[in-house]
Amino acid sequence: MADIPPEDWNRCAGPDNPYVWHSHLLALEESGIVSPENGFHPRHIVLRDRDGKVVATAPAYLKDHSEGELGVDLGLAMAHNRAAGPYYPKLQVEVPMTPITGPRLLISKDVNEAETRQSLLAALRQQAEKESASSVQITYMTEPEWNATETAGFLKSEGNAYVWRNPGLKSFDDILATMHSRGRSKIRRERRKVAAEGLTYRTYRGDSLSAELTAPFFEMYTATYSYNKTELWHNPAYFEQIFTTMPDVQDLTFAYRGDVPVAMLLSILSEDTIYAQHWGHSGDIRFLHFELGIYQTVEAAIRDGKTAINFGTTGQHKAERGIGMEPAYHSLWFRSEEFLDIAAMGIKRKRAAAEKERDEENARLPFPLGDQEEGGR
Repeated sequence: MADIPPEDWNRCAGPDNPYVWHSHLLALEESGIVSPENGFHPRHIVLRDRDGKVVATAPAYLKDHSEGELGVDLGLAMAHNRAAGPYYPKLQVEVPMTPITGPRLLISKDVNEAETRQSLLAALRQQAEKESASSVQITYMTEPEWNATETAGFLKSEGNAYVWRNPGLKSFDDILATMHSRGRSKIRRERRKVAAEGLTYRTYRGDSLSAELTAPFFEMYTATYSYNKTELWHNPAYFEQIFTTMPDVQDLTFAYRGDVPVAMLLSILSEDTIYAQHWGHSGDIRFLHFELGIYQTVEAAIRDGKTAINFGTTGQHKAERGIGMEPAYHSLWFRSEEFLDIAAMGIKRKRAAAEKERDEENARLPFPLGDQEEGGR
């Protein structure tokens, strides 16, 4: 990313999704998270018009693994190794270690979007051929991008994400009023128990968000990963850099017991969406995860005029607290024509499983039967 002028990249990325801004992708690389040593070899695509002006880009990486994708290509690696040869490297279009939906085919507003999108897809296929990559895989993309990939010979796959959408309600009590009594009582009981702890909360954004907050933030962040026995993807250098270079599009909220921080939530902000991505907790206050991670985030969205909150891809506790499940879109193209039929069968099963999971999770929403759409899905 350091070799690409930020103004060229951001003209294509646009202002709406900070994850694909030059400064964010640069932080992933300069922190060492995205590096050849970690199995990432940047192969960003940049398209220029006849005058040399950059008109489209795509964050692309030749990858030696599938880390950070949360099972997007589950089962395909073994099948490809057996039927068509080595699966890695593959050419991945993504925001590394960030399974959050957003644009992946970045196009300047002053060109034909449909035509340029197809040119980007063709360039990605050409890059895969050049690198002898098994495939091009575009993950957590927008639905319009996803639909456009089929014309270019990609197989359309799906996963899921938990997303809250505001149907136009003005307060948290308005949301509770749409729920059935069991769900409403559960949430009120949880909020009362946390309130009884006497915690205070402080939010840092803009000028108040500084690199010095990295240490207390990261201490709780790592503790949560250790408690859950999951792999830690990010490092302090990454957070220190984004706190410094992108403070206006982040909210970092700490919960304190007295002067001691006991939990934190870091959210990335777009014009209409909160991305509640990074959570940390000392682990000794029951229901605080729901209070700070869900309920206060919903209140913040209503207060700040945000229409959606993306809560990521995991966490079955979310549905029963009013967070619906929506599709997450992925597209895959394989260089081996012989493997296409095998991949298509696997992806068909994956899409069916994703649809079943959505139906089951959304059936657990705390709204009267038939009212889920009005209740925040």
